[in-house]
Amino acid sequence: PCRPGIPLTRDDEGEPALGDFNYASVVGMLMYLAGHTRPDIAYAVNCCARYMFNPKRSHEEAVKRIVRYLKATKDRGMIFDPTEDFALNCYPDADFAGMYGHERPDDPACVKSRTGYVITFAGCPVVWQSKLQTETALSTMESEIVALSHSCRVLLPLIDIAKQLTKAVGKDLNETNMQVSIHEDNAGALILAKTLPPGFTPRSKHYAVKTIWFREQIVRRGIKLCKIDTKEQLGDLFTKGLPLATFVYLRGQLMGW
Repeated sequence: PCRPGIPLTRDDEGEPALGDFNYASVVGMLMYLAGHTRPDIAYAVNCCARYMFNPKRSHEEAVKRIVRYLKATKDRGMIFDPTEDFALNCYPDADFAGMYGHERPDDPACVKSRTGYVITFAGCPVVWQSKLQTETALSTMESEIVALSHSCRVLLPLIDIAKQLTKAVGKDLNETNMQVSIHEDNAGALILAKTLPPGFTPRSKHYAVKTIWFREQIVRRGIKLCKIDTKEQLGDLFTKGLPLATFVYLRGQLMGW
């Protein structure tokens, strides 16, 4: 749905939009689709949504590319094949300063990193998101920590909801059989997340304080932090345009086709 390795930029000097369709309306419909049944287009749609009020020809072409992709896969969706165990798995990822070198250097947004994550329950995706980070990360590790922190804000309430729902259907879900794992592919972020508060690593002391909340929760709730190969990181789908083979593989892992 988007070009690999080439982010969608503001394109101030680009050709004006043709206006042969209502850009905002189409992007709004795509956002609804991306948020409900098509996580494979979430990154591409979020990129287009950033230029809702001043689209250029290049942005219209990006929207048309997504629509062509959807037309070619209109008989597809998400295939739910739940596993036997009640496991919540979170896959946070970040793309550090992904637009730097592509966007105007005087645009503060060009150095923003992107957060992407997906949370699965019993092997089925339930929540996912792709968005630019509001703060400027100074390193890959910091951008990964911001993504990890953001995903934890969604993951922790989901743990409580999962317990309530399983109890309602007659399943006793407690800390012993509730497997909650966070899969992280950045070694530095993994080390900091496993460090007991208020400890920190030498390169993280300027932002370690704001990580204490979720690090305490990880320890308190017994959440496992697991190293994962970048090739298996499902969150990668939500942070950047991927090569075709990588995209198809991760889409198959997430959506079943």
